[in-house]
Amino acid sequence: MQKIEFYQDHLDRVSRSFAFCIQKLTSPFREWTSLSYLLCRVLDTIEDSPWQNSPLKDDQYQTFYLFLSNPPSTQNALNWAQGFPSLLPEGEKILLRDTFYLFKDLHELPEIVRQVILVTTEKMYRGMKFYSDRSQGGPLRLLDLTDVNRYCYFVAGTVGELMSQLYLIYQPEFKPQENFRTNGLHLGLFLQKINLLKDQRSDEDEGRYLVPNRRVLLSSLKRNALGSLDYLLSLPMDERGYRTFCAWSLFLGAASLPWIAQSFECRDNSRIPRDITQELLLVIENIILDNLALKSAFKNYTSMIFDKDLTENHAILPDVNKLSIHSINSEKIKDFNQFDELTGRTLNSAQMLELQFK
Repeated sequence: MQKIEFYQDHLDRVSRSFAFCIQKLTSPFREWTSLSYLLCRVLDTIEDSPWQNSPLKDDQYQTFYLFLSNPPSTQNALNWAQGFPSLLPEGEKILLRDTFYLFKDLHELPEIVRQVILVTTEKMYRGMKFYSDRSQGGPLRLLDLTDVNRYCYFVAGTVGELMSQLYLIYQPEFKPQENFRTNGLHLGLFLQKINLLKDQRSDEDEGRYLVPNRRVLLSSLKRNALGSLDYLLSLPMDERGYRTFCAWSLFLGAASLPWIAQSFECRDNSRIPRDITQELLLVIENIILDNLALKSAFKNYTSMIFDKDLTENHAILPDVNKLSIHSINSEKIKDFNQFDELTGRTLNSAQMLELQFK
């Protein structure tokens, strides 16, 4: 694989928060995670780029999928990268130019690691492609909380699933609880839903309507938060690195909620102050091996979602607040049956994990 500096430089350019947390991981878990994240980031770039027409976007998706199975030559990878719109952040342009190395490293991994990354990336690819096709070049609108859960599963829950599987390969002696992987998905959903709340106005300005009901979405964080905390607390006490990685992400997300609410209501750029962030990271690192202290701290930082009645009109909550592709009205979904058929492996995986989003 490329040296860790290669991955860290790219992470610093495209996701400073993730880049900061991932430094707590140790080799080879850190390299596996970095490569996986950057591949997912490339998928995000396909989805979010300002394409002039849908066929161009579809071609980039399809070529990415082919590269997963057959690593490209240097020139083929460069030709593919040059097919993106020019109006991209500089960090993403640099990442696209280096995709040859990402796919090269992917295909040189131990087979068990490569298969985990391939399956997860394929799930994300198919899910994102489905939502892209559903919007048909127009605005993307999520229909209800069930749709939000499904969307968040594909773009972030899969990452939580991936991290859990990679960790079990990295630490084969760890015997997790039965709901370990389920709770890893909850961590992914918790963080993604916070991103949806944070970015709602900017997303809608760009034609992505991902928050059908802000109050309902905020209330749904309760279940995801509890699963996320259980995931963190279940990690071995001698695993300071991964515990810190998860805890920093989880607590920063929870602590940012009041500023996200203020920013949305006041239409300003309110964000959690730097000094509070630094203090939070220090406190969490100091108590990372104390589960009782972590529980107490998490209760304080999540008071916004646990201490308030966020669902005054309970009737607006869907009865099927869970990850189930079959629960949505198929008449509203283009090529629904085809998608269900294509992603059968994804859905079966989710069902086997007995996702409990009620």
